[in-house]
Amino acid sequence: MTASLSFADYLALERDSEIRHEFDAGEILAMSGGTARHSALAAKIVTAMETTRASGCTVFTSDMRVRVVATGRATYPDVSMVCGPIEYDPEDAARTTITNPVLLVEVLSVTTEKGDRGNKWMHYQRISSLHEYVLVSQEPRIEIFRRTPSDTWEYFEVREGNVRLASGPQLDLAVLYADLPL
Repeated sequence: MTASLSFADYLALERDSEIRHEFDAGEILAMSGGTARHSALAAKIVTAMETTRASGCTVFTSDMRVRVVATGRATYPDVSMVCGPIEYDPEDAARTTITNPVLLVEVLSVTTEKGDRGNKWMHYQRISSLHEYVLVSQEPRIEIFRRTPSDTWEYFEVREGNVRLASGPQLDLAVLYADLPL
């Protein structure tokens, strides 16, 4: 679309748009549509997180925008969670953008995997509140990047069973992947 726009310009365009876009370095990026499998998997993750989250934590669907204050990047992760008070982006008077997620989840697809593992992940690491970044594959496989006390990232991979995330929620792979549409 148009390059070198401000975040305020982006918010104005996004407010009137019928489709969602992400924002990166003054550029508006169109989001690809999701498949039935992607959508169903994201819904199951939201349900699992909502039923197993810690008290005081709020789970959000992909309707909630996340902004990386350090870089200005704004995205719509498939699932996000904030524990404690929600911090809204001060430039977004409509309060449709949060800045302090402790957990971000992206459901991978052919069209999003490269960005989810690359550019987005580079930006997400700059969110000081973020403790875990979770990538969920279309087939039974969950990858977890967890921030350590020394501010580095540990990597875990789970292909079966249950996984308890450090931020509280539990994901049961058998339940997540059961009866998904093709």
